[in-house]
Amino acid sequence: MDLMSLAGPVMTSPLLYPLLAGLCSLDGVVPMIPSEAVVLASGVFAHAGTPNLVLVVLATALGVFLGDHLAYGLSRSVLGPRLINRSRHVSRAVAAAGRQLDRRTGLLIVMSRFLPGGRVTMNLACGTARLPLSKFSPASAIAALAWAVYTAGLGFVGGAAFVENPLLGLGVGLGLSFALGGLIELVRRRISHRRPHPRNRVENLPVRVG
Repeated sequence: MDLMSLAGPVMTSPLLYPLLAGLCSLDGVVPMIPSEAVVLASGVFAHAGTPNLVLVVLATALGVFLGDHLAYGLSRSVLGPRLINRSRHVSRAVAAAGRQLDRRTGLLIVMSRFLPGGRVTMNLACGTARLPLSKFSPASAIAALAWAVYTAGLGFVGGAAFVENPLLGLGVGLGLSFALGGLIELVRRRISHRRPHPRNRVENLPVRVG
């Protein structure tokens, strides 16, 4: 029995949608959770009609939105600074991201969702900087929906291109997702190196996609 056969019962169950929402929510504070792979796999299976692609996107976007606010709220709590400062690399990345929030706030939040490690870092920075929810929530909603459409869509396209081998379609989707994240990170670094003031440069973010 192959991997896709094992995944079949989960992907065709109505419980998939709350599972997607839950995984994408927890992924906002526990980056090791492979939510992206599950969303991609859902998109691959959606090509066959089950699960429903629209519901996959909506459940994923809801989970991402909730996870963003979970990280945001955690960083504003008394535990936030303690957790962030446990890692020097994370604390420097959060501080660097926070220094950019005075300009193009919404765009930064949306773009960070596609950067390796950018989602958690930016959400923690927004909470630490006490960015008003009136600014954070709309940008988080757009970022969540954009990422959900993109990721589930990659899986759907992979499922359509590799009908006879869905596992290959999943692999291609993951590869394209990593490639886009790497490309955005490369562009970000080139832009940051061109800035005249070192204090405005962006620190390297923790490496992880999703």
